[in-house]
Amino acid sequence: MNNRRLLYLALIVATLSIGVVIGSIVSGGVKATALQERPATLVIPDPVSLSNAFSKIAETLEPAVVNINTESTVQATRQRQPGPGAPGGAPGGNGQADPFNFFDFFGGPAPDQDFRARNLGTGFIVDKAGYIVTNQHVVDGAEKITVRLWDKSEHQAKLIGGDEETDLAVIKIEAGRDLSAARFGNSDSVKVGDWVLAIGSPFNFDHTVTAGIISAKGRENIGPDNRQFQSFLQTDAAINPGNSGGPLVSMQGEVIGVNTAIISETRQFAGLGFALPSSTAVRIYNQLVQNGKVIRGSIGIQYTSNPDPGLFRAFGLQPGAGVVVESVIAGSPAARAGLRPGDIITEIEGTKINGGAGLLEIVANSPVGRNIQVKVHRDGREQTIPVTIEDRAKVINDVAANRDNGAPNRGEPGGGLNTELGIRVQGITPDVQRQFGLDSEEGVIITGVDTDSVAQEARLARGMVITRVIVDGQRVEIAGIDDFRRAERLFKSGANVAFMVLRKNPQTNAYVSGFLALTVP
Repeated sequence: MNNRRLLYLALIVATLSIGVVIGSIVSGGVKATALQERPATLVIPDPVSLSNAFSKIAETLEPAVVNINTESTVQATRQRQPGPGAPGGAPGGNGQADPFNFFDFFGGPAPDQDFRARNLGTGFIVDKAGYIVTNQHVVDGAEKITVRLWDKSEHQAKLIGGDEETDLAVIKIEAGRDLSAARFGNSDSVKVGDWVLAIGSPFNFDHTVTAGIISAKGRENIGPDNRQFQSFLQTDAAINPGNSGGPLVSMQGEVIGVNTAIISETRQFAGLGFALPSSTAVRIYNQLVQNGKVIRGSIGIQYTSNPDPGLFRAFGLQPGAGVVVESVIAGSPAARAGLRPGDIITEIEGTKINGGAGLLEIVANSPVGRNIQVKVHRDGREQTIPVTIEDRAKVINDVAANRDNGAPNRGEPGGGLNTELGIRVQGITPDVQRQFGLDSEEGVIITGVDTDSVAQEARLARGMVITRVIVDGQRVEIAGIDDFRRAERLFKSGANVAFMVLRKNPQTNAYVSGFLALTVP
């Protein structure tokens, strides 16, 4: 009996012990589960130095970058003209479908009544006294220019000068203190693939910084204006409406371009931005602050931009070995010096000339009154002709005056007269007669035809001689430039025009006559 009681007691104690152990295990598991389900506490790490090359540049340059707002009165009778595809101001378009999609954000159809227009852009301080560089289209026609600085203070600015050819302008504010100024770099050292930053006020968001690379250099013929003094750096750094006039900055923290234009189907960033190189901007800036305007040199010639390589070979030269003189403006420095149509300019002041851009660069930037040595290839021989640089504005004005004075001009080149049909013509001089193998000086010769023009569609071509023009039944005999100008006055939209032309038969090498017709667009 006692043994049985002891056995029961032992079983009870064993059962209790097992229960305690199981309870401990279960309790521990519950506690562990509870700890695992509780979210961990997040901790902000101490600041560390990240890749900060861009941020250092932005920190240095941003105080020199300004926001520009302008106000002007747009009259109901005035139609704004398309500009250079400016990425400044609110998107508006130019009221026409543009297959190239190079948009002018300030353009648009003429308003029904006068209204106050407000434009937005960017600029950057280049002198602690308050001189600011921006785009001409940002401040063009502005009656009020307001500049907002980095510290949000606002100041009224005055226009020092602007240059439409390069779309650059200089304005000035009086801040009452020295201002932080940006430093220009040399854009000639920039290479495709270099990193750059763009700083500006896209959509009025001040001091927005975007990054990209230089994707091309020397971009010309950008947009409908096709200004001959513009040669752009191309970048894929984001540039949007409001960035106009802002700096394009190198990794050395130097301004190597002035953001000017974009190409886009949506009027917003599409990876194609264009900046005026600093090498050009500095030269224009110095003239604007010193003279209030830009003075460019000219010698008074027109030349073939992309001549047929066969033309060079005919002269015994390598293709691209110079610039072919197409016409010489009467009374110009070139005419006085003895340059002739058909001359090939191969050097100026010892610098090889491989194209129109190189010639233009030297001549336009030469001081007025300076004699330059122009080497030409003529009749199989080379000779050097001294030519005196003249103010380009004066040369252009002289051409306009000669066209309007009514003087006979049959024997003069006519300055490469342009027409709305897309052709350029000039009078037939003895030199032209010899060059083209013509039997007579009667008529005008076509010296150029624009690509995709109605003239090209009608198969008008360089070298053809126009001897008669018939416009909706009105017949004009063409003996020279003056007669052609008289006929051109009849070129109204929708008019039907027939040209009697002499053209060379490739088999016989003789000139034959025929008619080519077109409708004026």
